[in-house]
Amino acid sequence: MTGGQAMDSELEQRARALLMGSAENLPGAVRSRLTQARHAAVAVHHAPLRYRLQRWLPAGAVAAAALALLVVFVPHGQPASGNAPDPLLSNGAGVDEIELLSSDVPLNADKDVDYDFYEWAADAADDAPSAPAHATATGTNGT
Repeated sequence: MTGGQAMDSELEQRARALLMGSAENLPGAVRSRLTQARHAAVAVHHAPLRYRLQRWLPAGAVAAAALALLVVFVPHGQPASGNAPDPLLSNGAGVDEIELLSSDVPLNADKDVDYDFYEWAADAADDAPSAPAHATATGTNGT
């Protein structure tokens, strides 16, 4: 044994002797109440889970009700400043949609569409001679 352990055991022995002597000097009624309190504490410690749940159930119910009231009545999702909210964001458009709309990328970036053909068709329609107005009104038989 080391010197520290010998001192600890000597200290423990002295403390035990003092406590036992003071406990023996207590009146019988006080010792009886202390013994009953000790037995009650041990019984509660070994009580089934059901007893513990019944003991804490009212407090849990009060806490759950308070949480439910907070969720219902405390406003959340409101803007922090007094400025009016952005109408695009309040209609469900997110930041990604706004970035897509403001970018230079065409919205219909379909690779199979031949845009040159549409430009040629539009130019050809502008350059084509217009048909006489009376030909379309009279029909094909000339009457």
